[in-house]
Amino acid sequence: MELQNFIGGTFVPSDSQKKIAKYSPFDGQLLAEVTASDAMDAIKAIQNAKKAMPAFKDLPREERALLLGKMAQALEDKASDYAYQEALHQGLSQSFVLENSVKVAIQILRQTAESLKQELPTQMLVQPVGLVGIIASWSLSLRLITERLAPALAAGNVCLVKVSEKSPITAKILAEILQAAAVPAGVVNILQGDAEVGKVIAGHPSIHAVTAVGKTSTVESIAKAGLSQFKKVQLSGSVKNAAIVLAGADFANHMDEILRSFLIGQGQLCWNTSRLFILESFQKEFMEALKASLDKLEPLKDPSGSSPWTPLISAEAVEDVLKKTQGGVVEHGKVAWGAEKISGSGYFVKPVMMIDLPNCSVLQQDELQGPLFLITPVKYQHEVAKWVNTSYLAHSAVIWGPAEKLDKVIAQLECAQVWMNQWMNGESQTIFGHKQSSFGNPDMSWSGSFYSDVKILTGTR
Repeated sequence: MELQNFIGGTFVPSDSQKKIAKYSPFDGQLLAEVTASDAMDAIKAIQNAKKAMPAFKDLPREERALLLGKMAQALEDKASDYAYQEALHQGLSQSFVLENSVKVAIQILRQTAESLKQELPTQMLVQPVGLVGIIASWSLSLRLITERLAPALAAGNVCLVKVSEKSPITAKILAEILQAAAVPAGVVNILQGDAEVGKVIAGHPSIHAVTAVGKTSTVESIAKAGLSQFKKVQLSGSVKNAAIVLAGADFANHMDEILRSFLIGQGQLCWNTSRLFILESFQKEFMEALKASLDKLEPLKDPSGSSPWTPLISAEAVEDVLKKTQGGVVEHGKVAWGAEKISGSGYFVKPVMMIDLPNCSVLQQDELQGPLFLITPVKYQHEVAKWVNTSYLAHSAVIWGPAEKLDKVIAQLECAQVWMNQWMNGESQTIFGHKQSSFGNPDMSWSGSFYSDVKILTGTR
């Protein structure tokens, strides 16, 4: 399979003729040859977008709503197939991707279409920004892109999308949806390629707003390229999410569900947790139940399976996890389970459970991007929020416990979303973290201050 760019309504290779190999996380076999874009491809995409801009910005809101509805229907028609394709490239289960990426994307498209029917205040004039750049990381990338593409199109903007080289299939899926919905050629252009392409998009003067999701180093380079021109930026960066088990939680019977936020995605999703806080009073019983649950795990060898033990995205990611584990041992952490590369095909590592790592260590503070889970027992409940909040990253958290104990801890946590006694079950909220987990204008409304230029009218006509 060859995966190409989508420019001016058609699939085209890069003029450079260079390609990137995409391998399956499940078995290491070649999935596709991917066109490697460069600056010239970005310029071609921008030129096509600018040609499409005048007609699309004047398209009535009802017609924009109709296009979004058609995109939702095209996605729904092939939802199961698209979920399998994205899961295969991302090392996830089809069922998880279907519920948390594809169905969420469908819901976002329909909700945005519906919002276009609502009347705006008469003192407000909303106009398109122009050309919006969208840059997404690989994890559940169809969802991440749709969260941004839907309001951008609703506002009458044209878009240039850069998909991650680690999930190039997303470009093909998105392009097929656009074609099926008869979205005018050039309104949405999609580029394959690495982080350098993202920097070109962020820094080009014809791009008026940039929204991006990725690790800190990626969004930092995008910010530098965009802010030098004082353009609108909307950035979601690294995470350091915590899971918390309070006294009174029935952890023995719910251990599989408690571990779900660690295991699915193996710490590589922006929603994954990487730190687990428990109380010393039940530490012994908890660790026994934890090991019993982990000992039953079998690796997910195919997207159609259901095991939460998923592969890593690449061979390099496997080596990085093992290297970081050794770094944690040097910092006095103890490996309680895992830390073994699985022989055979695929990018599998036994998820690493590390205990007693100092709270101010590098691993406790920095994003890990892998299945290295840090378990920290504390003596008192009030210590949980103290140590969770030491991180400079603040995206989300998951907390397990009885209702009477939840609110007090939740109020003290410095993060943007808290799941209570569950995690990732098809919720459609877009999360912009606190602290250094996000930067810029987080307004996701099509008529808000990021995707539109808003004029306030005063006086009388």
